[in-house]
Amino acid sequence: MLWVWIAVIVVACVLEWLTQVQLISIWAALGGVVALILELAGVGKEIQVVVFFAVTIVAIVLTRPLAKKMTGFIKTPTNADMNIDKVGKVTKIVDEELGIMRVKVENNDWSATTENKSVLPVGTEIVVQAIEGVKLIVKPVSETVVKI
Repeated sequence: MLWVWIAVIVVACVLEWLTQVQLISIWAALGGVVALILELAGVGKEIQVVVFFAVTIVAIVLTRPLAKKMTGFIKTPTNADMNIDKVGKVTKIVDEELGIMRVKVENNDWSATTENKSVLPVGTEIVVQAIEGVKLIVKPVSETVVKI
């Protein structure tokens, strides 16, 4: 098992290096180090494996939130997510029964619906609440609460 633990440590460290310090696999390397120490101390394989997983999981649970905060990870909205909270207009009613409309948001044409599948009149100003697949979930601007 000596070479297994060395391989786990090396692979985990290489993966961590390849992910450019995203703190993805460093915990497996830590678990591997503890398991390697147990191997050198002559502890049984089953205990080594259990301790490896236990140390890895405990390290993740205890340090991941702090590590995310320290690395300054910020989720940046991309593509369609950037439309959330944007204002647009209903341009066409597609299907009244299904509550499907066409809306224009920042000069882009989208399929849209409301949470309760109601149709809004053409020309209604809307705000994008969410995105489900390729469809915007919208509500009238008049129902929007201003965020402070």
